[in-house]
Amino acid sequence: MYKESLRVECCGCEACRNVCPKQAITMNKDKKGFLYPFIDRNKCNNCGLCIKICDFKLKSLSGKSTPSVYAVYNKDENQLLISSSGGAFSAMAKWTLDNNGVVFGCAWDENFEPKHMAVTDVSELKKLQGSKYVQSRIGDSYKQVKYYLDEGKYVLFSGTPCQCAGLRSYLHKEYDKLICVELVCHGVPSSQFFVDYINLLEKKLKGKILDFNFRDKKHGWGMLIHIKYKDKNGCEKHKFLSKDESYYYYYYLNGFFLREACYSCKYSCLNRESDFTIGDYWGVNVVHPEIKTSNGISLLLVNTSKGQRFLRKFSNYMFVTHSNIEFAIKENGQLVLPSVKKDEVDILWDIYLTGGAEAVQNYFIYNHIKCIVIGRIKRKMPLFIRDFFNGIFKLIRKGVKHK
Repeated sequence: MYKESLRVECCGCEACRNVCPKQAITMNKDKKGFLYPFIDRNKCNNCGLCIKICDFKLKSLSGKSTPSVYAVYNKDENQLLISSSGGAFSAMAKWTLDNNGVVFGCAWDENFEPKHMAVTDVSELKKLQGSKYVQSRIGDSYKQVKYYLDEGKYVLFSGTPCQCAGLRSYLHKEYDKLICVELVCHGVPSSQFFVDYINLLEKKLKGKILDFNFRDKKHGWGMLIHIKYKDKNGCEKHKFLSKDESYYYYYYLNGFFLREACYSCKYSCLNRESDFTIGDYWGVNVVHPEIKTSNGISLLLVNTSKGQRFLRKFSNYMFVTHSNIEFAIKENGQLVLPSVKKDEVDILWDIYLTGGAEAVQNYFIYNHIKCIVIGRIKRKMPLFIRDFFNGIFKLIRKGVKHK
């Protein structure tokens, strides 16, 4: 088993597995479903590359940096509607594919385990779109990225900050045609924890889930789950859940069931090394009332000079408004601080490990029934009424803070 004391030092980026010349490293799940590297001593030649390449453990992010900040949204209305926020990723990806490049990102497999994959055609881009709040398998993606870069192609790689850092460490050199796009990351639950949630939903729905979307825009930009499934009679049906009705969503957003290293993530700072950082620009209507769209706005941080060069190219695919880092941080705290590990975290893990997903759900229902009922009511409200009440609640919270 992986040593408990070392879990906080491993983010699961898989750079060590990719760099091993003897293929002596495999990624195995622990009891919580998280992947950790295991070394086959019969294959290992003690070259030490796996240790030298570990960006998460060895590299220090020193100094201060102030990225350029923008509010952006996709010029293609169809792409905007199927994106989680403002479609910044799909705009960048479309430019890359239009220029004979390759795009890497996270996609569901047939069992709803997220895995990184390469896309070379716009028709496949949808697989990589949409938020997937689960840790993905990198597999051989780093090796594939290097192959395409050495072939002279543009490559856009999107992932969590630690995955982007793992790629850069693996490549060990700068490539002018590599575009690293990291997400504003809250931390990652394990794929096993998510699959158990999917299995529980299928049991409750008495059907087979065909598609799962964390961020459907049927009722506007927000946090609405859309589940497409086939019932026991073979009929296709649809189920919607608010973020407050789903134990998985609720606990994820509140910092539970995350990988241990996420609570001390060194990439949650403004000194970012990826070319771009993207996320939702929550609260944008307050700081940028001139931007008129209810279909989502992306927050875009440009962290490198290379990123600035590419932004000029991407601007043909998206609307860009210059913004301010203070505004960006206000509703995206993970830009500067990792998720906080609460006291209840260990209790919830014990419940999951002893009773599984059903025990977690029962605990959630018992302790958060008020939250669930309010979430159900808000989901059924017309969009304009929901926005009205959300505005009132924000004003009330601000008034309380000022007292």
